[in-house]
Amino acid sequence: MVSLARDLRRNLESKVREARVLAEVGARKALERLGVHLSASPGYLTDQDKKLRAKLRAHAKRLGDERDADGSQDIGRLVPEVAYEHWHRMLFARFLAENDLLIDDGLALTLADVQELAREQGKDWLDLAAGYAQHMLPEIFRTEDPALALPLPPETRSALEDRLKALPPAVFQADDSLGWVYQFWQGDEKDRVNKSGEPIGAKELPAVTQLFTEDYMVLFLLHNTLGAWWAGKVLAANPALAAGAADEAELRAACALPGVDWTYLRFVREAREDGGESGWRPAAGTFPGWPGDAKGITILDPCMGSGHFLVFALPILVALRMAEERLTRKDAVLAVLRDNLHGLEIDYRCTQIAAFNLAFAAWRLIGEYVKLPALHLACSGLAIGMPKQEFLKLADKAVQAADPQAKVDLLGAEATLLNAQLDSRIRTGLERMYDLFEKAPVLGSLIDPRRAGGDLFGADWDLLEPILTLALADGSDEVAEMAVAAQGLAKAAELLAKQYVLVMTNVPYLGRGKQSDEIKRFGDNFYRRSKSDLATIFVERLFYLASASGAICVVTPQNWYSLSSYAELRIHLLKSFSFIAAVNLGPAAFNEMNWWASNTALTIVSRYFPEHDHIMVGIDVSPPRDPGEKAAILPVTGVTKLGQTAQLRNPDSRLVIGGEISGSILGDFANSIQGTTTGDNPRYMQFFWEQPNTGDVWEFFQGSTGKLALDGSGCSEILRWEGGAGELLRNPQARIQGLSAQGSQGIIVNQMGDLPAARYMGKLFSMNTATVLPKKSENLSALWCLFSSEEFPINVRRVDQAVKVTNASFLKIPFDLARWQKVAAEKYPDGLPKPHSDDPTQWLFNGHPVGSDDPLQVAVARLLGYRWPRQTGSSFMDCPAITEPDGLEPHADADGIVCLSPVKGEPAAAERLSALLANAYGADWTPQRLTALLSAAVDGKVRDLDAYLRDHFFKRHVELFQNRPFIWHIWDGRQHDGFHALVNYHKLAAPGGKGRRTLEKLVYTYLREWIDRCRTEVKAGAEGAEGRLAAAEHLRGRLEAILEGEPPYDIFVRWKPLHRQAIGWEPDVNDGVRMNIRPFLTARPLDAKSVTACILRVTPRIKWDKDRGKEPERPKDDYPWFWGWDQKAANFAGTGDEPDGQRWNDLHYNNDAKCAARMREGTEQ
Repeated sequence: MVSLARDLRRNLESKVREARVLAEVGARKALERLGVHLSASPGYLTDQDKKLRAKLRAHAKRLGDERDADGSQDIGRLVPEVAYEHWHRMLFARFLAENDLLIDDGLALTLADVQELAREQGKDWLDLAAGYAQHMLPEIFRTEDPALALPLPPETRSALEDRLKALPPAVFQADDSLGWVYQFWQGDEKDRVNKSGEPIGAKELPAVTQLFTEDYMVLFLLHNTLGAWWAGKVLAANPALAAGAADEAELRAACALPGVDWTYLRFVREAREDGGESGWRPAAGTFPGWPGDAKGITILDPCMGSGHFLVFALPILVALRMAEERLTRKDAVLAVLRDNLHGLEIDYRCTQIAAFNLAFAAWRLIGEYVKLPALHLACSGLAIGMPKQEFLKLADKAVQAADPQAKVDLLGAEATLLNAQLDSRIRTGLERMYDLFEKAPVLGSLIDPRRAGGDLFGADWDLLEPILTLALADGSDEVAEMAVAAQGLAKAAELLAKQYVLVMTNVPYLGRGKQSDEIKRFGDNFYRRSKSDLATIFVERLFYLASASGAICVVTPQNWYSLSSYAELRIHLLKSFSFIAAVNLGPAAFNEMNWWASNTALTIVSRYFPEHDHIMVGIDVSPPRDPGEKAAILPVTGVTKLGQTAQLRNPDSRLVIGGEISGSILGDFANSIQGTTTGDNPRYMQFFWEQPNTGDVWEFFQGSTGKLALDGSGCSEILRWEGGAGELLRNPQARIQGLSAQGSQGIIVNQMGDLPAARYMGKLFSMNTATVLPKKSENLSALWCLFSSEEFPINVRRVDQAVKVTNASFLKIPFDLARWQKVAAEKYPDGLPKPHSDDPTQWLFNGHPVGSDDPLQVAVARLLGYRWPRQTGSSFMDCPAITEPDGLEPHADADGIVCLSPVKGEPAAAERLSALLANAYGADWTPQRLTALLSAAVDGKVRDLDAYLRDHFFKRHVELFQNRPFIWHIWDGRQHDGFHALVNYHKLAAPGGKGRRTLEKLVYTYLREWIDRCRTEVKAGAEGAEGRLAAAEHLRGRLEAILEGEPPYDIFVRWKPLHRQAIGWEPDVNDGVRMNIRPFLTARPLDAKSVTACILRVTPRIKWDKDRGKEPERPKDDYPWFWGWDQKAANFAGTGDEPDGQRWNDLHYNNDAKCAARMREGTEQ
């Protein structure tokens, strides 16, 4: 199998994403030209146009687009349908052409032939090839499909052809290219839906759950099912091979078939009674209940996507049947398609791709185009798109089509024996079909026809199919669309009603929090044990699709192996079925998924009831962070034999690949407590340096620790607690937890990544962490030795492989108290050291430059009057407040404004900073010390403090303090000779009008003197004075605009009602730097060249787009932005009858709108 190289994959992704945008714009233009969306047909349409318009409107209705009472037709679903059909017809044609598989009148055409014919006929070769492809693939591109009958605008076709022709031939020759195509087509829509935060229902499900299964996953599951079954036959026929093979490589070679080398097939040695090892066997066993010949092995992929599993199974089954039945390759391919392969998919368009992918693979295997048998593929998510009574009209049409001799009167067809029997059977079947598939677009292959009771039609599909085909010829567009839906649903029902020897798939991933109400209700009603994720619901569903001796193979998130919420599911499965193999792929198993997004597992389970001594196997390839590395080590990593009964004895019956957990566990000696989540972090969370002190509003909050740190880590944040009686407590989306841990000694541990731990400081803490508190305080040192050991994360990951482990999982790991007490006594004979930090981003820092991790940053902050928490009276566990002055207080600027040049009689900033540093270092302050500090700060790029302050301080400040600076470097855009001032943000945002007065003082005192000086220099003819004056006056204008506060220099805070929004520069320091800094990042210096330049020396990376989550319902007059903002309108007043709750932050309101809101509020009061 040849996989698509990474650079080619990126190229394909780019072109496909561009194509969707272009195709949808063109499709909408073409549909609107026909007036498909209008209630009446435009007068300029021809009769042919009108017929096509009617067909398209009927098609839109079946797709689920609504038609209003006045006849106007929504086309929201029709537009992407038309775009998809046209692009993919062109795309499939290129695939066929590049592989010399295009056919015209029975003759095979090479790409060169097609291009020559196109030149002779004066056509574009791609257009000609698309026509051939449509004739070759009538099951995929229906000749009567109105979407393809609608021509796209010429400019759209040309643009799409350009994208397609830009792709190199190698893209169309890789075996997995078609698998990537639809994922890329859905990429932008997937991003949009995920960003919206909306619950996932029928419309969103195909895009959000689209994830291409990696080749190595598919091959591992196929090799250790079909391959293991075949190897069992080979070893049974050759016992000497099982006894004498040197290694797995020799066994794979002995079992190989032409074109099938079983790369991922694993073997283990049988255990002897004396404890030794005897002969080899397939690690997955030999599936003794399966049919004896490959022709009897039926395979179903119920979530087939682009058909990846089926396409990869095809050559394996072909090789098996050629070996067993002595078939030619051509006959074997046709036989496998006829007998072995079946697939279902919720998305109709993806079903088309799967059909093409399988047909394409078959033709490539054969080496030429041949007519293929009907493929056993169907869409399980087709929308009926009409009321039940309207759908049942199809029964009347079907009866008339079947018995055209029946007389028709005003009451309908005359009752004859034939049509009376047909009517009863067809009507009953269609009614059951409607009831069963009404929710198909959201449930797909979760639908179980056997729940409907009895045969769906009271007759075979073979009877109904020709009758529906006749109904298609009725001439009515509405009936034709109904018949198309009924045909597809009947085919899906037939596949869903059967059972298969092997059911394999990559399930859709969708946690309960993102599920629509329909999916939640379905899980509550039918899959109570597994309802937490759509993935696990499907795991349970697969067992009903497998035959009594069959097996399931599944790619899933790994969380169901270990989460306590799945304990009942695990117990049920472990007691009911025989687990064959469990593979821990860990994070980064997929190329197209962030490494942290999900841990992944491969699982093979047989439907056989497990014997007491049943042995399953486990493989762990979780450490590498690259799918290619995982694929490389999967065939050679050690295989662990696991007793299935022993898994039931693990805590919560967790699937632990490393073996059974025995002895004492940590939960015997400690408790683990979950932390708090606010439901709206931008509102309730800040960094401590954003406030001058915590006061009565804020409380210290320990967050995730990024590193192992005994001295304390994760101590940068504060929580808007308001004494435990504020808005946070009334926020229904918040979960206030962990209060019982306050004041206790313990360990705080990150629940993600490498699980780093730190000293718990006894404060409120994050839900992304857990505190582990010893039941006896004297055991704290022993616990710390465990948590800081290399084996700690390994043991946790044995019991919980989820991306985010639960706090309960920490208590399930083995813990030998005596052993760790001994380690602690040797390592910390005097107990754990007291908490301490030299990091200025931690609360514990003492606020002094000497000894800090960044002395110059601390010194500048002290010069501007900032003090760290312990200097303002805050104390922490074993880390008291600092009550004695350190001698640097006299250097603090009184008004929080320090100009880099001498202004208003104040020395230059560099001179003042040097004096502070001299005081701080005392006798150790030397020129060499200064050089060392500058070298450490900027890697030797400057030699004096003035250059450091002008060009480097603020950049480092923004980086160090995580884009929430509390010292603002305001400048006029001139690097060396312009106006520069450092301003204490807390002074600038001080309450009671003090912040405004600080800004006014900057403008009308410091900057005014600078401007006066520039004017004097202009009069004196000083070089560059005119430029300095212009820049300074421009800066004054921008600062005055900020004082006035008209858009775009206004402050907007989404959690405050309109009547409490700031008018002019009225910042509230409690709203945080992000909210208050926007006017300064909007204002630009004179003649700024960089697009991101602003009147701050460096532009912090701050965004005001949408925050996560949705706001509870708020009054429209007070919070209009939660009522359908279009991301453009200023002074937005809200639209619609229902709020959307989207948490947008980049709105603008002028002062008149705010004043009006204040007047309304005053009137109401």
